Amino acid sequence: MRTLLALAFGMVLYSANLFAGDLTITSQVTGKGALAKDGAQVQYLSATRMRVNHAGAKSDSLVDYGHEVLYSIDHAKKVITKFTFKDMQETMQALEDQMAGMPEMVTKMMFGDVSEVKVEQLGADTVLGRPCKKVRITLGKMVEELSIDPSLQFPIKDYAKSMAMLNRVPGPMGTLFKRVYQETAKLKGVPLKTHITGLMGTDVTTEATAVSTATIPESAWTLPSGYTMKDGGKEMKESMRGKR
Repeated sequence: MRTLLALAFGMVLYSANLFAGDLTITSQVTGKGALAKDGAQVQYLSATRMRVNHAGAKSDSLVDYGHEVLYSIDHAKKVITKFTFKDMQETMQALEDQMAGMPEMVTKMMFGDVSEVKVEQLGADTVLGRPCKKVRITLGKMVEELSIDPSLQFPIKDYAKSMAMLNRVPGPMGTLFKRVYQETAKLKGVPLKTHITGLMGTDVTTEATAVSTATIPESAWTLPSGYTMKDGGKEMKESMRGKR
């Protein structure tokens, strides 16, 4: 469960509903919070796959949209955990059913009111010498500032819809993430700098240090050899059965 939350939070910034060629963004991540991953980060995005390598956390995530599968790669433990989209959705639905009775007062105390979103245009910004538009999105307790390069496009078609489905999280956090995907999908371009505050003590900045639109080599999508492969979907279902 923690793995899925980390993946969802890490990808919450990269939502669009556009189509283009391959895109590689190298960034530096700094900040604090339970889900912060200080260090270098590289995102590889194509029309059918996405990979995010986190040097600081010694972990990668690889999403294959064509085969509807996600791999979480732990380099420290040399373990690859596989989740099918179907297993993830079934588990999230079961968790949502369990959380249906959570008092509204408790959810608002943790996440704020996630029913209303505020989008503010903050003017111009520059990242890597590229002209950007700065936007602030406030949703519940979460505040996200993005410097967006309108000359770039994400390569994955219906990316926001795919991300909302893939990173479905139970309860109010799931509602928050879904709304963030919807709002960022309306913003034309690619965020080169993001700053997230207010959610679970998080204060994280991600700023691009390099951008490439060259074709991504096939080797970038290769899973490391010699690692143990685990069935994450099976483990999640067994964990859910144990809580009944």
